[in-house]
Amino acid sequence: MKHDISNIIDDIISGMDSTIALEYDVVTFKWMTCDSKWARIGKIITNSLGGEFRITDMEPNAWIEAILVKGSGGIEPIMNLSEPFAITGTKMVANLEWTKANPNVMEKTPIIWLLETIRFVESGRDKPIQFESDLRLFFLDETNVAQYMTKDHRNNVVRPMNQMIDEFVRTINSNRNFKRILDTERITFSRFGVERDNGVFQNVLDANLSGVELRFTLTKFKENCIC
Repeated sequence: MKHDISNIIDDIISGMDSTIALEYDVVTFKWMTCDSKWARIGKIITNSLGGEFRITDMEPNAWIEAILVKGSGGIEPIMNLSEPFAITGTKMVANLEWTKANPNVMEKTPIIWLLETIRFVESGRDKPIQFESDLRLFFLDETNVAQYMTKDHRNNVVRPMNQMIDEFVRTINSNRNFKRILDTERITFSRFGVERDNGVFQNVLDANLSGVELRFTLTKFKENCIC
């Protein structure tokens, strides 16, 4: 193959729009937004000067409130969310690489994990398709196992991760090199891990996470080139 599929997924992730548009409401004193993407309470958003604001309260796709915690400047019409941390590999390899990356869980979340092994069908010269591959990706963020009930996990983590998937799919569909994705299979996890018969819950990665698994077929067209 001309490109490794994991590198292609990394490029898609890098191309995701991690900004949110905000408009200040002088009546409610809140910053309004119709698409909060993967913003959530407790997370950091940044302005163009690098000022960091922690989200203190929000209604998804409606409004946010945030306080300055580092740097200078105010909340601007366009603010930056934390970019997703991309990893690829089996459970063991992904966990090792993710653990080594940074000891601070907040600085390496949210996560988009492409699960290996990757299988693909590569087309011959007489077809316009370069390859088709059935992929499994996990969109994950930290969760509070001590204080959250199931409803809290789903509202505070699963929902933002579903919206991150929406942006991931939008990024693919805006690129003519890929076949548009019309259908996705999503599997939600209030707690991401394995529950044993004795009730002990074991994390898949070394952190308390919630999120959504995305299963879909990625189809890439051949690009015009002189070989």
